[in-house]
Amino acid sequence: TGVTTAENSGKDSYICNMLQVCMQCLWERRFAQKFNVLSVGQVFRSAKALLVLGCEDGVIRLFDIPTAGEKSSEKTLQSTSVLETKGGPIQQLALHNVTRFGSVDLIAADSQGTVTIFCNEQILARCSLGEHSISCLDVEEDAIGNLMIVSGDEGGTVNAFLPYSTLWRLRLQDTRITRGVTSVPTVCCLLAVGLCSSTGDVSNYILAADNFRNLHVIQGGTIVQTLPTNAVINAMCAGNFVDMDEVHWRGGQKDMAGRTIPSQVALGGEDGSIYIMSNFQVSVVEYSNVKLPLTQLLCVPDSMPGQEDYILCAGHFNALFVYQAGKRVCQHKTPDWIVSMATADVDRDGNVEVVVGCLDNTVQALKLTTTRT
Repeated sequence: TGVTTAENSGKDSYICNMLQVCMQCLWERRFAQKFNVLSVGQVFRSAKALLVLGCEDGVIRLFDIPTAGEKSSEKTLQSTSVLETKGGPIQQLALHNVTRFGSVDLIAADSQGTVTIFCNEQILARCSLGEHSISCLDVEEDAIGNLMIVSGDEGGTVNAFLPYSTLWRLRLQDTRITRGVTSVPTVCCLLAVGLCSSTGDVSNYILAADNFRNLHVIQGGTIVQTLPTNAVINAMCAGNFVDMDEVHWRGGQKDMAGRTIPSQVALGGEDGSIYIMSNFQVSVVEYSNVKLPLTQLLCVPDSMPGQEDYILCAGHFNALFVYQAGKRVCQHKTPDWIVSMATADVDRDGNVEVVVGCLDNTVQALKLTTTRT
């Protein structure tokens, strides 16, 4: 069947193989401040999700989010907090309760190699990790609550730490596979993930991709495996994207919070290719190819149980592409290239929406809906 699009309706609507996928813009705002990264979620003691912008001036700005029924984003996207990091341009953000003080903490990484941790709007700790810009930031938490903050920088170093202690430090330049290379490797993207194997066991890993087309699998500060990739990997997300006979994930294993444990990782390349890693093997066949450099990938579950997860793709193009089972099922035009995106239930209807931030400082909240006939 062909793909049709609904023009001028406020929605991007596609029908493909009796599956209709719509993407509707709930609200949009262009900010005066230049930002590099955004996040959305409950932070500090806020009862509802906030929009968090990590800005070029080293300041983090928090905003109220419009709820269902609030039409004017100009009135409702009001600033609630302005946090000074006293550092360089913010490159990465993470929201997680790393202090165990009962509220969600805000972790910000900047271009000067510093991570600043805010607890209840106050600076709790500042961790200087080196002189290089921090390109990646994530938080790993295992099934029993052990956690660590993990970062990767443009100097090729992966750091694992807590607010007041260093756990381990790994220089990719010292690894066997990159030793002897004249240029310094950089960490292009990083993902902390608990993966379900074909035997049903769940283990936590740090996946770090470098600019020499290597994907390093790290556990406990040690590289346990390095996988070659067909392109430099700029983005990763975990989920269940391909129905494979040896990975029985449909209806699959749940964690203690009731979430389906991912068994696969989507790898987005600078050549536009998307490959799926499963059981620590990268598929030989492409999942799909956007044909333009990818910089962001997000996993969004299908509302129908047992279906493959969606992969949302952004990069060097003015659009957000949505893929399922290797096919593009929807696309949404954006004002500029998307530099950052996050998922959250922004209108509090029980479903996950995606919030995208563009190069021209525009932020859009998008609702993805599917119908099957």
